[in-house]
Formats: sequence, C-alpha cells, structure tokens
Amino acid sequence: MADMTGTVEAPQPGRYNLPGPPPRPRSQLVATGFAVAAGAMAVAGALGHYMARRHLLNDPGHEWIAGHAVPNPQLVYALITLGVSVVTAHWAVWASGRGERGHTWVGMALTLVMGFAFFNMVMFSLNRMEIEIGSGEWATLAFAVTGLSLAIVMVGMFYLGLMTLRSLGGSVGRDRSTPLGAAVFFWDFAVLAWAATWYVVYVVK
Repeated sequence: MADMTGTVEAPQPGRYNLPGPPPRPRSQLVATGFAVAAGAMAVAGALGHYMARRHLLNDPGHEWIAGHAVPNPQLVYALITLGVSVVTAHWAVWASGRGERGHTWVGMALTLVMGFAFFNMVMFSLNRMEIEIGSGEWATLAFAVTGLSLAIVMVGMFYLGLMTLRSLGGSVGRDRSTPLGAAVFFWDFAVLAWAATWYVVYVVK
C-alpha cells in the first residue's frame, strides 16, 4: 500500500486476515485402513485354509484334534477382556476429541492393561493344551492361525502405545485426536480377527 509520498508500505504481520493453510489429509487413517485390509485378507486366507483342511480330514475315521482338550472358559474370558478393551479404547478417543486428557490417558491405560491380561489368558490356555508344531495337522494349523491373530493384536497394542505417548505430548482435541482414532480403528480390527480365530479354531474346531 502506498502513502501520500508514494512510498510503498510493507505489509505488517497479522494486519490482514489471510486464509490459513489447507487442512492436511488424514493420511495416517488412510494408511491404517490399508493395513487393516491387508491384515483382513491374511486372516481370511489362513482361516480359509484351516477350514478347507478340516473339511477334508474331519471324518469319522480320522482324529482331527487328536487328544487336545480345549480350555473353553479361559478362552471365553480372554475374548470378553478384549471386548471390554474396545469400550475403553473408544472412551479414550471420545475423551481425546473433547480435550479431556485425564480421561484419555485412563482409557488408554485400561485398554493396554486388558491387552496384556488377554495375552496372559491365551498363553495359559495354549500351555494347557500343549500344542506342538508337527504333532498333528490340527496342532500345526491351530498354532499358525493363532500365532497370526496374536501377532496382529501385538501390533495393535504397540500402535496404541505409540499414540498414547503422542497424546501425552499434547496431541488431543478435535483436530488432533485423529492418530489415536486410527490406532483404535486398527485395535477394533485386531479384536475382530481374534474373535474369528477363536470361533473357527476353538469353538467349531
């Protein structure tokens, strides 16, 4: 802007209401969606192979499980624990979107504690079953499919832990809780993957 003498005045910071930068795309949420899609295909393929072999070999003259006793109560408790962890995880996201840091941290802490409790119950159940690779086709396939689902749950817990640390640094609020929501989205998938594995391998057998 020029004054009466013709001198051009330099723009002063904050004098004009210029539009801010465009909002960043939710790249982390999109990447998490691709990871969920890839994991879902892996779980579906593993369970499909398991069911195909079970259908082929589970006949009156063949022992499919061959002496393995499935501890159903402990596995049911483990699934219930994961179900409750979904509630606490979504509570944390809800609190984060409203800037409630205390509720966010408590919800994520409870989610992670329940994740560790789930692992404890599942490992206890597997030790009781004495599943060994090579002792039979059911044992080998059950070990492989269960290991895949447990690996997905471990990745979900690691993801939740990272986003919890990020929230400790102040990443809360309506525009900053998307990374935590992406982690909870993956956690939902991990819980569904385990529920499908539990039903196919340890209920239907």
